[in-house]
Amino acid sequence: MESKKEDKQYITISPRDFISGPYIKCPKCGKNAFGVLSVHATSYSRRCAECFFPTYQKGERWDCYGLPPLNKKVIYLDQFCISNIAKFLNPQIRPESKNEVSTFWELLFGKLDNLCKLQLIICPDSTSHKDESLLSNFYPSLKRIYQHFSHNVSFYDFESIRGLQILGCLRKTLGDKETQDLDVHCITHGVINAWQDRLLLTVNLKDPDDLIQALKNVREKSAIGLEGVFKRWQGEKDKRFSYWYEQELGGYAGTLPELYVKYIKDYMMISLGLAPFNLNKVLPNEGFSLFSDMEEEFKKYGIEVPEVNKKITEFLNSREFRMLPFNKISSLLYAGVARQAANGRRKLPTQGFSKDVEIISGLLPYCDAMFIDNECRNFLNEQPICNEINYSTKVFSLSNKDELLEYLESIGNSASKEHLQMIKEVYGEDWGKPYWEILKSKSQ
Repeated sequence: MESKKEDKQYITISPRDFISGPYIKCPKCGKNAFGVLSVHATSYSRRCAECFFPTYQKGERWDCYGLPPLNKKVIYLDQFCISNIAKFLNPQIRPESKNEVSTFWELLFGKLDNLCKLQLIICPDSTSHKDESLLSNFYPSLKRIYQHFSHNVSFYDFESIRGLQILGCLRKTLGDKETQDLDVHCITHGVINAWQDRLLLTVNLKDPDDLIQALKNVREKSAIGLEGVFKRWQGEKDKRFSYWYEQELGGYAGTLPELYVKYIKDYMMISLGLAPFNLNKVLPNEGFSLFSDMEEEFKKYGIEVPEVNKKITEFLNSREFRMLPFNKISSLLYAGVARQAANGRRKLPTQGFSKDVEIISGLLPYCDAMFIDNECRNFLNEQPICNEINYSTKVFSLSNKDELLEYLESIGNSASKEHLQMIKEVYGEDWGKPYWEILKSKSQ
């Protein structure tokens, strides 16, 4: 009986495949084949595509050419921006006819792509990008877009950012003079001001269906919770903005002890066999993690239980805690919604409003610019919210989209001749051209 042989496909990779232009004269063979091998954070290396000069022995270092320091603008792109750019670029879902809005997404992608390649901006992605993209029918396209702009630079998850703000504030309260204020470099994975390599390597793993369902459940639960509060606000017509603001300022501090107690109860019930195992209940929640971290900080100063619990309560009720950036900004935004509800607004905020508040309150202090939806930007422009949020961050939405394009244009115009010449030296003449074909792969 004849056995059927399996067809096998092979890919041959040569060292030459990793060498690209721009090419210059090789110091050894004299041919115009001395190309760029790799780009690193502060340097790049060359190798000849013909004679492979320089050749390296084990233990030797690669010859590198130093690159000047960068100072990139950090711009956050909301999920709706990523979605609309993907819709415009993806041939399968691209609108058949152009209009003013689709032309804007075309212009925006072109400018963002150009400035990223010129090493003038970086648009870090966030956990929100992944979560929101997973709920979409074209997740691979969305992921391709936000990773293209972020180039493996990501913001920490929002719980971690809140924790860093809280613990930093606590250390200062305890008299630690070495604790520095957070900046964007403290809350991101990856190096913001690194020169980017030509290659961007990512891994596509299939996310479990139960994770996607859990994201949907959290979103729906958050929307239902906001709906209940919104109805209460509608009945508080005799209140002023300051009332809701004060209420919101104390809301997070009141939630943390509840989360702490809930985790202890759930863990004990599962440990004693009185409740079925649930991984989400076994893993520490935000309240338990923060209380544990705060306890450790107090113990460093010789404060032991039960005095620690009293000190934590005092800290949670302190003005320093209430005025933490994430708490202050989110409280102002929710107070803005409460004021509208009391003044006759009937339409509920969008289902993703709570997530938008989490994003803005967590990231606004650390970005040079943010592109968010109209509703959130309108709240940020209202009095007294705009006066209370005294950060230099530029905030854009579709309502002032032309100003965003002008802002990006100004960044491009700020590049020196020396910088642009270095871009050509490392990446070539055509490097800054937009990558319009980014989503034309069948896998996207």
